[in-house]
Amino acid sequence: MKRDPALQPLSRDHHQALFVAQRLRRAEDVESAAAEFLAFWREHGRRHFQVEEEVLFPAWAEREAGYDEEMVVRALADHHGVRLAARRAAAGRATLDELRELGARLDAHVRFEEREMFPEIEAALAVDELGALAEQIERAEAGEPPPGPPA
Repeated sequence: MKRDPALQPLSRDHHQALFVAQRLRRAEDVESAAAEFLAFWREHGRRHFQVEEEVLFPAWAEREAGYDEEMVVRALADHHGVRLAARRAAAGRATLDELRELGARLDAHVRFEEREMFPEIEAALAVDELGALAEQIERAEAGEPPPGPPA
């Protein structure tokens, strides 16, 4: 399925995450696996979660029709688990089994968002809303603060 341009930057991040997830699942040593994951996390993962949580999910929530709060709760729980694993890895406390489990968790999370959540978002948002979302995602990925609540 071709992804709407609004969500393509996030899907590209997902592609990188799947690569890292596969490497984690097949990891043979803690140090190199943790280092590879943390490089991904610092360069892409942390910002990706922030963009989803501060831009994508709120834009979807503003649409009463088609919004699925349970999907967002699941995604947020996944984000929380990955963040905790990143903290353990950064502190040198992650075991090889934990890193392999992180790979499985990251893989399942990406596939959930790509196969279930993103199609629901694309269906719920109108063309003009997707266009506005694309601009907001682009700005957020560049490090600009997300749009805040009205004053």
